Amino acid sequence: METLDEIGAPSQVSAGGSLANTLVGVARLARAAGKDLRVALGGSLGTDTLGQYFNSQLRTAGVRCLLDTHQHHAAQHALHPHEQQPQQPVQQPSMQQQQQHPSPEGHTGTVMVLTTPDAQRSFLSFFTSDRLALSDRLRTAVRGSRLVVMEGYLWEMEGAEAYMAEVIRIAHAAGAQVAMTAGDPGVVARHREEMLRTIARGVDMVFTNEDEAANLVGLPGPSALASSPSASEEELEEAGERAALALAELCPVAVVTAGSKGSYVCAMGEIHSVPPYWLPQGPVDTCGAGDAYMAGFTYAMMAGYDARTAGEFASRVASAVIGRYGPHLSDEDAEELVGQLPEHTGPLRVALGGAAGQLELGGGGAGFSF
Repeated sequence: METLDEIGAPSQVSAGGSLANTLVGVARLARAAGKDLRVALGGSLGTDTLGQYFNSQLRTAGVRCLLDTHQHHAAQHALHPHEQQPQQPVQQPSMQQQQQHPSPEGHTGTVMVLTTPDAQRSFLSFFTSDRLALSDRLRTAVRGSRLVVMEGYLWEMEGAEAYMAEVIRIAHAAGAQVAMTAGDPGVVARHREEMLRTIARGVDMVFTNEDEAANLVGLPGPSALASSPSASEEELEEAGERAALALAELCPVAVVTAGSKGSYVCAMGEIHSVPPYWLPQGPVDTCGAGDAYMAGFTYAMMAGYDARTAGEFASRVASAVIGRYGPHLSDEDAEELVGQLPEHTGPLRVALGGAAGQLELGGGGAGFSF
């Protein structure tokens, strides 16, 4: 940070983490719409200055932190987010207030995101991790939730597969739905078989980008095809859609973001190609784009909208976030965005078949994320 100050580069500190960014977006959208949707983040937090800042910022944004005192480190992003985090996020509307006791020896993980004028970024990260253990507090939170989201970066921690299997078991026994993110293409490459087994256990929604989806289903993704001299433009253009269709065979809802091409939403045996939504000023910082998209999508689905509408709304939310520096959706943008959603008189039920069974999304209820 001192070096950045010396060269005159502007900087900012954000309380982030991939799924924390998503939860801030969901909380602000719900607050702007006057929805009774409580959002919480389960994990662990250091007692250092950054940990205190993280806790304060998320609370201000409407995200409650549920801390596991048996772990010593939580992910925190200086400047922006994404590349890691041994934390667990939570979306929930009926969870009781939890006392927070920061771990006495903990250090808060940090990621520095260096953004260039073309809106691309590089990451410098520091964090430590412990073996995952599902505490009684988090078990209770899962049982009281409507949607549980498991962060893909958890796969980098010891015991992740057993941990996620137990979350799925508890969630489904309580009638909650389970979503999972992929982390990044490297995470998928290192943990593909475990991730596939976990999806087969009953993940209801999977969120990935094109390369993550392709790696997961064993197809060449855009990055691999771009480096192949024999790949055609048509193959490059269709890579994301093919990966989305293959992923849709594994779980009821598959959402694949594709950058400037938009996104693919697969649900109820259909694939929806959702175009991107561009603000007049264009992107200035792409950090957090996928996190913001997921915030818009999950909020819209929990509010009772169909998959296509959720995808279109998610594109608008992502565009709002990348139109300014930092990974979080602002309160001002959230108010404008919820005003763009079409009105409906009551919750819409979306019945999704598949190996994971039926998925019904309507109004009310709670959510919890890891």
